[in-house]
Amino acid sequence: MTTEVRIPEDMWDEDDKTGSIVHWLYKDGSTVKEGDLIAEVLVEKVTLELTAPASGTLRIRVEPEVVVNKGDVVAVIE
Repeated sequence: MTTEVRIPEDMWDEDDKTGSIVHWLYKDGSTVKEGDLIAEVLVEKVTLELTAPASGTLRIRVEPEVVVNKGDVVAVIE
């Protein structure tokens, strides 16, 4: 089973449209547990935390500093 890791719609203010991954705290292929802090996202000079929605193997789809929008899939957990 694969679970998408999305940028949550409620992660930042409705006026903010985009952000970027500052860095991943786990490497591609790492094992993560549900609730683990897996990445930091920068939005308008504020760093927000992205947590794993499930347990499994992290497969990163978006590299750091790439612009992301609310709802974008940035990784999957297999």
